[in-house]
Amino acid sequence: MTQNETLTACPRCGKALEIAGAAFCPHCGAPMAAAQAAPVPKGALALLEKAERQTDPVKKHELLLEAQAQFPDCLEVAQELLFLGRLHERSPKKLDFSVIKCHLMHFYLTPDEFTAAQREQMRTELFEHPDLRRCQELAPDADAFTRKYLERLSRDFINVFLRGSNRYMHSFFGLRLDNRIAKVLASPLAQMLGQIHGDTDLDYDRRTMLYDALYRAFLLEAGNDAKWLDALLAQGGLPIPAKP
Repeated sequence: MTQNETLTACPRCGKALEIAGAAFCPHCGAPMAAAQAAPVPKGALALLEKAERQTDPVKKHELLLEAQAQFPDCLEVAQELLFLGRLHERSPKKLDFSVIKCHLMHFYLTPDEFTAAQREQMRTELFEHPDLRRCQELAPDADAFTRKYLERLSRDFINVFLRGSNRYMHSFFGLRLDNRIAKVLASPLAQMLGQIHGDTDLDYDRRTMLYDALYRAFLLEAGNDAKWLDALLAQGGLPIPAKP
């Protein structure tokens, strides 16, 4: 089987490929022979593995900075710094969820909890942070990297702020009233997707990219079961992205 035949979705736009072995995506025209990232240097790999084993975010950040200093053009190092965010700044004296990178998406879940200035700052960090810009420069395809970044951020958000919440998981004294993730999380996901769809402070391309990334993340976390979410989207007149 060739590399093209193994692709089920376009690496750039994320939409499903209907023709196996296609040279170009029928949706966005991107070439399917995706550029390959440079191999990870052995020294960088060793530091990355050491950082992965580290449970203290401060020490993890120090290891990643060391790796960045030694291997400034390594995408994998830049990527780990991007997703670590400000977790190393957390304080045991203050509960601050904003140090968690995926918290950037929270204003799409509970917009009234944030001021207009805070929402704008979160949008800017979501798409313009210097760490993201550096990864885009190092990636063989900046758009494809951005889509994967948003998908991973969305999965992190689902796991930390939705699956980790008694409110959204309908738990009572630690007992989950319904174990069907696809059903239980459909409502908050539909709410978030609706907020993203209506966020005209984001340009259309970014809005669409984020919308599709969150939808794909839900599919991955919910075992590819979107029947409850799709029903809510249709009810609200929201688009249902193509399944990968």
